[in-house]
Amino acid sequence: MSVRFSLNRSGGLIGPPRMTFATAGVPADTRATYLNAINASLKACLPLKFTSGFGGALAGKPIAIRYVDNRELAK
Repeated sequence: MSVRFSLNRSGGLIGPPRMTFATAGVPADTRATYLNAINASLKACLPLKFTSGFGGALAGKPIAIRYVDNRELAK
């Protein structure tokens, strides 16, 4: 799953992360579970602490993160 989001100059989220990719064939409830976990993990880290220069440079720029679950689940 991949998500995209932006931060403001004080290190907070500008709106919720948006899912930009999910593996085909994955049930909607599984996608929702992963997206909720991603949102919770980001919220637990926010606000990030930026210097004024870095916060100004990063503010509003899209950030994309790819999450990979490569566990071998029992079948």
